[in-house]
Amino acid sequence: MTDVNDYDENEESSVDDDEAKAAEKGASDSEPALSDADLAEAESLTVTAKQRQRQALEDEIAAFLAKGGQITQVPSEESN
Repeated sequence: MTDVNDYDENEESSVDDDEAKAAEKGASDSEPALSDADLAEAESLTVTAKQRQRQALEDEIAAFLAKGGQITQVPSEESN
């Protein structure tokens, strides 16, 4: 049996303007506001660049914990 998918192998992987506008329109109004600089940086990052940043953050957290650091989670009802 062969695997079949509905993906078009020749389809362009970049997001077009219409898709970007639809994604922005669907965003929640309750999300925290980002500065223009933060938003521009986030939009400019590729998937690979974001994966590298996530890996770097995970490495920093691992190093912090290895040195005896601790992460304390505060329950949401106590964060105000």
